Parts: sequence; structure tokens; C-alpha cells
Amino acid sequence: NPPPEIKRGSHKPHHRFLNPRLFDAFNGSIADTVCMILLPLYVTANVVHCNVWSYMAFGTIYSSWLTLIHAEYSHPWDPLFRRIGFGTAGDHHVHHKVFIKNYGHLFMYWDKLMGTYKSPLDVDKFCKDI
Repeated sequence: NPPPEIKRGSHKPHHRFLNPRLFDAFNGSIADTVCMILLPLYVTANVVHCNVWSYMAFGTIYSSWLTLIHAEYSHPWDPLFRRIGFGTAGDHHVHHKVFIKNYGHLFMYWDKLMGTYKSPLDVDKFCKDI
């Protein structure tokens, strides 16, 4: 996790979207894009040695997931994902409403272990459809 000063300047502006929509996932600062998208892809390419097609598939799945967790609607797989600890659109919308909860984009394990997880059903003034 980046230091608070960097996070404030890079990721916090993205949180002007209190009820994000599908493509708000890619509406962030340059620093946010580097820290949240480019750096993870670069590290993955250097840690996990695989062929170019596997790397492209990973990048596609990663960017698709980032888009889907910003969707303004739920997905058919959300109940299963929530049960096994994967992040859902509802979980991520909580993060946008309550900035100090649900930090995980892909997985909710650490949030549950560290006490920072909050269910979408427990948030007031929240779209319960997601």
C-alpha cells in the first residue's frame, strides 16, 4: 500500500464517484493508473514467467474485474463470489461510500481479517441492488 500522502493525491480523487458506474473504473489520476494497473501488471510479468498470451489473458481478466466492480448493478455470480471472499460491485461500492472500509479490489480476505470489511447490506443510503 502506498504511503497516505501518495494515496491522497493519487487514489482519493477517484472517490468523487460515490456511486460509481461501470467505466468510472478507468477515470483516475495518472499516479493511480500507475500504482493500481501498470505496476501490478509489470510486477506480474517479472514474477510470473509465462508466454505472452497468458500475460494478455491475465491483463484482460484484471482490467475486466476492475471494470465490473465499479458496475452500478449486481452480477449473477456475486452471491458465489461474496461467499468465497472475492470482491463484488456491492463490496466496492461500500469502499466508495465509506472510504475506510473494503480496501480489497479483488479479494475481501484481508478486510475480513483486519476488521475493515463492511457488507453492502449494512450501509445506510446505499443502492441495495448491488
